Amino acid sequence: MSSTLMHRRRRYFFMLCWLTSHALCSTEAVKVVSEGCSPAERDALLLLKAGIRNSSALLSSWAAQADCCAWSGVVCRNRTGDVRVAELNLQNPNAEQTNEYDTALSGELLNPSLSSLTALRSLNLSYNDLGGAPIPAFVGSLRQLRVLDLRWCNFAGNLPPHLGNLTNLRYLDLKSNSFLQDRPRVDSSLDWLKGLSSLTYLDMSDVDLSAAAYNWVSTINSLPALRQLKLFLCNLDVPPSLDLELNLTSLTTLDLSLNRFHSTFPNWLWNLTGLLSLQLGYSGLQGQLPPEIGNLINLVNLDLSLNSLHGPLPTSIWKLKNLANLDLSFNFLGDSLPAGIMNLSSLSTLNLANCSLTGPIPTELGNLTTLKYLYLDLNSLSGRVPVEIGKLLDLAQLDLSANSLRGNISEFHISNLTKLKCLFLFDNPLLTVSIDYDWIPPFQLHVVDFSSCVSGGRFPGWLRWQHSIKSINLYNTGIEDTLPEWFWNSSSSTILAVDFSRNKISGALPTSLESLTQLYYLNLASNLLEGPIPHFPPSLSLLDLSFNLFSGPLPSTLFTPHLSYLILSHNHINGRIPSDVCYCMRLERFNLSNNQIFGEIPGCWPEGSLLSFVHLGNNMLSGEIPSSVGNLTRLEFLHLNDNNLSGRLPFSLQKCSQLLVVDLGDNKFSGNVPVWIGQSWLQLRALRLRSNMFDGDIAPQLGQLRDLQIVDLSNNTLSGPIPDSFGNFSALISTSARPLPPFFTMFVGNGDYEGIESMALVTKGDQLIFSTILYLVKTIDLSSNNLSGEIPKELGYLAGLHTLNLSRNYFRGEIPDDIGRMTSLETLDLSLNRLSGRIPQAMSELNYLNHLNLSYNNLSGEIPFGNQLQTLDDASIYISNPYLCGVLINKSCFNGNNINASSEEYGMASQMLSIYLSHALGFLIGLWSVFVLLLFQKDWRNSYFKMIDKGYAATKRKMRN
Repeated sequence: MSSTLMHRRRRYFFMLCWLTSHALCSTEAVKVVSEGCSPAERDALLLLKAGIRNSSALLSSWAAQADCCAWSGVVCRNRTGDVRVAELNLQNPNAEQTNEYDTALSGELLNPSLSSLTALRSLNLSYNDLGGAPIPAFVGSLRQLRVLDLRWCNFAGNLPPHLGNLTNLRYLDLKSNSFLQDRPRVDSSLDWLKGLSSLTYLDMSDVDLSAAAYNWVSTINSLPALRQLKLFLCNLDVPPSLDLELNLTSLTTLDLSLNRFHSTFPNWLWNLTGLLSLQLGYSGLQGQLPPEIGNLINLVNLDLSLNSLHGPLPTSIWKLKNLANLDLSFNFLGDSLPAGIMNLSSLSTLNLANCSLTGPIPTELGNLTTLKYLYLDLNSLSGRVPVEIGKLLDLAQLDLSANSLRGNISEFHISNLTKLKCLFLFDNPLLTVSIDYDWIPPFQLHVVDFSSCVSGGRFPGWLRWQHSIKSINLYNTGIEDTLPEWFWNSSSSTILAVDFSRNKISGALPTSLESLTQLYYLNLASNLLEGPIPHFPPSLSLLDLSFNLFSGPLPSTLFTPHLSYLILSHNHINGRIPSDVCYCMRLERFNLSNNQIFGEIPGCWPEGSLLSFVHLGNNMLSGEIPSSVGNLTRLEFLHLNDNNLSGRLPFSLQKCSQLLVVDLGDNKFSGNVPVWIGQSWLQLRALRLRSNMFDGDIAPQLGQLRDLQIVDLSNNTLSGPIPDSFGNFSALISTSARPLPPFFTMFVGNGDYEGIESMALVTKGDQLIFSTILYLVKTIDLSSNNLSGEIPKELGYLAGLHTLNLSRNYFRGEIPDDIGRMTSLETLDLSLNRLSGRIPQAMSELNYLNHLNLSYNNLSGEIPFGNQLQTLDDASIYISNPYLCGVLINKSCFNGNNINASSEEYGMASQMLSIYLSHALGFLIGLWSVFVLLLFQKDWRNSYFKMIDKGYAATKRKMRN
């Protein structure tokens, strides 16, 4: 008993001594810290602050008289009796919001003064802005650093090899954000990494490592302590060594996604048996997934998406029992949904989108009860949606979109999914969403997308109970109903995006929707909505009310501060365009076409506008184009067609040098087609000036528009010849097509909202609207003018031209033989001119020609035949060419009808005809002279007839003998 007591007393004594000594040490430490950091380090930090902009918030505590150890972001340590700055953490406080750079520090964040902080162990400047400057070499002198975090710091240039001097470094994050600046890079190799033998975390994502592409694996292999390696989007385009002994036994995370290896899987990969996370998405991997994938038995996350893998999958993958997240999307697995997936009982995320899967969704899928995210979209799955989906009680996102599913999906499928947040069923045109109108769901959805499914006609009543919806898309679901008032109220505080377009929704909108304070996207296009346009919330960014029955004037409040896309075409809107539109500075796309807008175009357009698309066509606008339109220097698409606009094109328009499409057709513009069009609009792809009052010659400078593929100057009073420079249009010389960009693309919910350019063009005698295939159209239409001269042979260079219309002009001479080189020509109209000579035999080589009109000219000779011309058997093609001959027009070429076969032969024929006429005339005059003499001279008459009698008698005697 006494020994036990003595033992306890001894233990308490030693504990008391330890506590006393620890308290004394702590008191001493506090005493030293209370003395503050050294003046040298405080001055170094103040120099750092002096070079930083936007420092008022984060660095507000950095004052000259204060102890720097108490400053925000500064941590001091005392281990040797003096206080030293050990950690400097100036990470952007809004780092989680990656687009939030308003609060980022900028300027010289890597100030050389930091080299004075010789005890610095951790430096974190992440999510700030170095302004594209390189990482300075002095950083390599901070030899005590354990942590260096410069991710998303907007640095560029070569990474300094001096970083290899940081031999104590454990954590190095140099992840770039190259969308803000040029990518940082290594100039030769990564050998400097070999000095960082203690490194456990390395992230160099989005750094250009192409210079080290051949040896990066062997370099990384020299880091035996490495646990996490992230090199996604590093421009590694050389396949990693397939056979290599790796020392990376501690590696748990490997991310090589978004590279371009274009190879099979490297064998060394399967030796990394400690891996928990393997991400190889979009890295150019090919072939089948090897069975050795089963070696990675600890895998929790596996991402092989967006490669060129093909099935079948090895059975060994289904033995990875720890797998929680599996992404095989955008590969070519084929066949039905693999049955082995049912063995992965720990799955939380399963992504098999766009894997070429067929067949039905297996009912056994309902046994994966841990699933939270299920993506089976963009396949060819068929059959009915199994009700066993309802067993996935933890399911938060379900995406079955873009398949061939059929039958009904009702509340019985989803009534147990209490955690469901996102439901995607779109693009299943045979699938009927038949959820009871009065059903009260047990969940609160954030995203609903049933577009291009069948809804049953009524607006879904069960949405009344959804108060957290952020995005809803019921595009093309067959709704024939009015929009209930309760819809606008149920999610008024959360709703961000609404798309009810392509239905038969009728009625009027509420007079005000301003209570939808978060709404930024509203698409109600192609319905039967009517009434005035209401007031919208200032948060709105895109508004599309096109193809409805809205009427009345445009409210000035429509042009809200954040509005970027305003599409109101094809309604009955009248009145003038409010001048408020000029001051809607974020407006990029503005479409009021096909309404009843009158008055003049506002003349208040300021500099700095973001407008790139303006369509005011098919209205009743009058007056001239205001010169301020020239301030819209970002303009790419300009449509003012089918109005009553007049006057000359303002000189200021030449400042709009980014124009791609210009349509000013069907107005009353006058004067010459400006020379500066060919000098300033060098990116122009389509120019439509038809049906105006332009006159004068066509400027040769138009030939400088190398990208021009649509030229429509028809129905004007242009004169003079076609410039030879028209043979310089590179886009018409080439037989390939370059797509026009969409006039806008906006990401909304789960997809893009895209506006497609369109234009009315005359082809094969009919006016057609071209939209999605407009970029394929290549045409020159100069018809119905006063053009003259010969057709330039240079047009023969345009091998990619599809339509050439020169009809209703005064062209003369022959059709050039070079026309046979226009190998893509489908439509050729040369009618109603003064062309002569033969039709070139080379035209028979135009294999795509299917519309030809040569009528009402002075062509001659035989109509060529053979190849494509044999299919053009309509005689009206050649009418009113009196000197043509051939089987098609039932006129023989061997009966003298073909007099003027060519202009040269026509001249020779005329000369021969003159000779024949003169001989005949001489003969008649001579004969008449003899007749007159015999009539009036009796002696000559007697002698003449005696001579005839003697001759007759002599002939008769010879015949007797």
